[in-house]
Amino acid sequence: MKFLVFGSMNIDRVYSLDRLPEKGETLSCSNYELHVGGKGLNQAVSLAKAGALAYMAGRVGKDGMFLVDFLKKNGVNTDFIELSDGFSGHAVIEVDGEGQNQMILFPGANREITPDACERVLEHFGSGDLLLMQYETSQVEYMIQRAHKKGMKVALNPSPYVKKLKEIEYSQVDYLILNEFEGMSITGETEAQKIAIKLSKMLDGGAVILTLGADGAIYACENEYFRVPAFETQAVDTTGAGDTFTGFCLYGLMSGIEPEKALITASAASAIAVSRAGAAETIPDKKAVEDFLEKNFDNGFHSVYNHEK
Repeated sequence: MKFLVFGSMNIDRVYSLDRLPEKGETLSCSNYELHVGGKGLNQAVSLAKAGALAYMAGRVGKDGMFLVDFLKKNGVNTDFIELSDGFSGHAVIEVDGEGQNQMILFPGANREITPDACERVLEHFGSGDLLLMQYETSQVEYMIQRAHKKGMKVALNPSPYVKKLKEIEYSQVDYLILNEFEGMSITGETEAQKIAIKLSKMLDGGAVILTLGADGAIYACENEYFRVPAFETQAVDTTGAGDTFTGFCLYGLMSGIEPEKALITASAASAIAVSRAGAAETIPDKKAVEDFLEKNFDNGFHSVYNHEK
């Protein structure tokens, strides 16, 4: 089974501040760091760290070759990454003293993907493989349609939210992983349970995983519905937490383990990631997650585990 991430690769420029600036305000930062990033890159690394045979496809500029090197070092196949004459995508990220962040994203080469480029990649994948998409690249709808037609499983992380997400053919999506804001924007609902249930009805037997930050995550698929809480941890930097969750969760679900265990494992991986500074560099490997679960699962998590049908 091959896991194809056709998505974004970004250069992350991270600025640390005591607090995030107000509109029109100028603040001096206490630290500046350069990191690898992009939701696609993060999720590919998370899949590889979880144990998947992960492939990254997309486009970078010459300024982003270190992104490709990072993927290789973390076990991701990079054969399907193309080089652009322009600039790579990059993000300006502001992180406050409590680990919360806000960012500005420049798409760059991520928006240069063409249908022909999609076809060049898809010819190497087929039935039973998984395609994971986000919304930081071009040709998302095309890739979903073509992958579905080839018999691939399709996972969509509809982030960042754009209006055209209301027009997606969700019956072609097998796994929809999104946060509460994205779910609310797509459905118009404001309560987490209603969001998850409405989204699950839009999928043709697929599963919705709605992440709720510190409040855990919801799984909804046809007649199955449950919620798992998050692990308590000291947040240092929440950048990439959702991408870490996505990779571990999808690997678990595609590997055939029970959905509850997949979400719990993904929650543990995310808890480790937010306790470290950075994005892709903070994603733990499978052994670290197993050790974390062995140490923490019965210490406060299992006792508040809420399983709702």
